[in-house]
Amino acid sequence: MTIQKRTCRRCVLHTDIPGIILDDDGICPHCRKYDTFKEHEPRLKKYLTEEMEQLFESVKRQTLLYDAIVLFSGGKDSTILLKMVKEKYNLRPLAFSVMHPLVNELASQNMERVATALNVDLIKYSVDHEVYRRVMRHGINHAADYGLGEFFGCDICSFFHSWIPVRYAIKLGIPIILEGSDSSQTGEISYGQGGKVRADVAKGIKPFGKIHELVSDALGDSYKGSIYDFCADEIVNGLYPSIISPFTFLPYDFRKNFQELENIGLESKKFRSIYTNCSATPFFSYFSIKRFDCVSYIKHYATEVRNGYPNLMQLSVDGSENSSGLNKELVQDMMTEYKNVVLHVVENKLRPETIDDIGKETLRQLAPNYIRVFGKEVCDVLLDDVLQITHHAEYFGVELENLGE
Repeated sequence: MTIQKRTCRRCVLHTDIPGIILDDDGICPHCRKYDTFKEHEPRLKKYLTEEMEQLFESVKRQTLLYDAIVLFSGGKDSTILLKMVKEKYNLRPLAFSVMHPLVNELASQNMERVATALNVDLIKYSVDHEVYRRVMRHGINHAADYGLGEFFGCDICSFFHSWIPVRYAIKLGIPIILEGSDSSQTGEISYGQGGKVRADVAKGIKPFGKIHELVSDALGDSYKGSIYDFCADEIVNGLYPSIISPFTFLPYDFRKNFQELENIGLESKKFRSIYTNCSATPFFSYFSIKRFDCVSYIKHYATEVRNGYPNLMQLSVDGSENSSGLNKELVQDMMTEYKNVVLHVVENKLRPETIDDIGKETLRQLAPNYIRVFGKEVCDVLLDDVLQITHHAEYFGVELENLGE
C-alpha cells in the first residue's frame, strides 16, 4: 500500500523526505524545532557571541602559527568572514581551500584575489581525483545504507571541505576552524566545541557520523593512515578544533556583503553566488528527485520560507539586495519547475555541446516562475549547470537510467 505524500502546512518539506513525519497538526519537525528555539534564540546568540569572543582573546594570548583556519570557498560569505576575522578580531587566519574536481575556475580565481587583497596566507589543497570519484560514486549508489538522505551529495562533498582542514588543524595545533554559512544554509546555529567532539569520540561517536564509514568502504584498506582516514587516538589525545559558523548567530545582513567586497577593492560581480555555486547540484538533485521527489536543497528553501529570507539565488541578481522573501506556494512552484527541467534534460540526454537555441528556449519555457523571480541571466547559468548532468554521470562512472529509483 502506497502512503500518500503529505506536505507541512507551514513550509515545503514533505513526508517522502527521510526523517519528515508530520504531527497531528500537519507540522514538520523542523518547523516545531524552529518554534521551540525561537523564544530562546536571542539569549543563545548573545551567549555564543561572548563565548566566541572570549575564545578569540584566549587564542591571541598564545604563540601560535595561526590562530584560526577559515574555510575559504572563494564566495562572498567566506570572503567577508576572512575579512572580519583579520580586521575586526585581529586574529592571524590561515585561509584553507579544498579544491575538489568540481570547483569552478571563477571560485579558484576569487581565492587568489581575496588572499592578495587581505594579505593572508592561503592553502589550496587539491583532492586526488580518483579518491573523489570513488567516494562520490559509492555515495551515489549506497547513500541510504549510511543514513544519508536528499542532501547526500553535498553532505559527502562537505566531508572533504571540513575533514581535511580538521586534520591540518590537529597536526598544526590550530584551535579554531571558522566557516561562512549563515542560518539559512545550516538551518540552525552552528557552534561545535572541540572538547565535546573529543569526549564524543572517546564514546565511539565520530564527528562526521557514518560518512567516515562510507569513505572507508569506498577507498579500502590502502587508504588507512591517509588524510581521509579516521583515527580516534589522534582526536582523543590531540587538540580537536572548535568549528564555528559565526554568521549563524552574529548579526549578519547578507544584502550588504557586495558593498563590503567593493570596499576592499574586489569586483562584487565576481562573487555573485550563482557563479560560485557548485555546478554538480542539478546532478545530485536528479537522484533526490527520483528517490524522494524533492530537490537536494529543499531544506534550505524550507528555512528561507520559515524565516522569511530571500532565496539565496536572488542575491545573484543586480539590484537584488532589496529582494523580499518568497512564499511557500511560489517556492513549491519553482521546485516543480526545477524538477521538470532536470528530468527533461536527463530523459532527452541533452548536453551543452548538442543543444541548440530552440532546445534552450524549450527549457526556459518549463521554468516561467524561475525566470520571473531570478531573471534570465541567473536562469541561463542554472540551465548550463543542468546540461552538465550527463557529463557528471560520465565523470563519476554512473548510469543515470539505472539509478535514482
